[in-house]
Amino acid sequence: MHSLLLWASLAVTASPLPDGSLIFLENASSVVEYSTKGKIGHVALVFNDADGCWVYEATPGEVRRVPLGEYYADLARINRRRDDDEAVRAFSLSPSPAYSDAEIAAMRQALDGQLGRRYSVRNYVRTKPGDGIHCAELASTVLNASGRFAFENNAKIHPAALYAAVKESSHYEPAAEVTLAPAAKEPWCARAQRRTAQWFNWCGWSFQEAWLWCW
Repeated sequence: MHSLLLWASLAVTASPLPDGSLIFLENASSVVEYSTKGKIGHVALVFNDADGCWVYEATPGEVRRVPLGEYYADLARINRRRDDDEAVRAFSLSPSPAYSDAEIAAMRQALDGQLGRRYSVRNYVRTKPGDGIHCAELASTVLNASGRFAFENNAKIHPAALYAAVKESSHYEPAAEVTLAPAAKEPWCARAQRRTAQWFNWCGWSFQEAWLWCW
């Protein structure tokens, strides 16, 4: 009971980030980081509405949105099973100056049209758009919609390259590392249920991705 209450408090007390903020993850995907020769393996976007602060990301198997607090809690749970040198590190970058209402509306329109779209890395490997989308492709597409960026061939952009480009631009503040509160141990049934759901999601996505490579 106490662990569930702690998780709930994490999910609702995460400080909101400004619209258009970016969250980059280090030690998030060894495959991505190895293939791109970079330390950054994932990127997500943050937007707010009347219901709270939301993280949008392209992840197996589709583009989704989750509450910011829940997103941080998921990362903390991952780190509970890892050594310190393999722990996921999260870095947030906030826009500077803040995006205008018109810029936010354009970005949200581009982003909301992607919700539920299938996640795929084929675009990156083939360096051209396809039916799916990967995390850096999603983020760079939304940034382009603001008018502040003009990335070309978004399909071939990987998270580390996007991180470097955003850091070098004049449109975002320096990266700030997110402090992830230690995750409390969950009841066995809760862990088993979540891991089973994750396993089925991953297997379903992997099968579809492998099948589509043949066509």
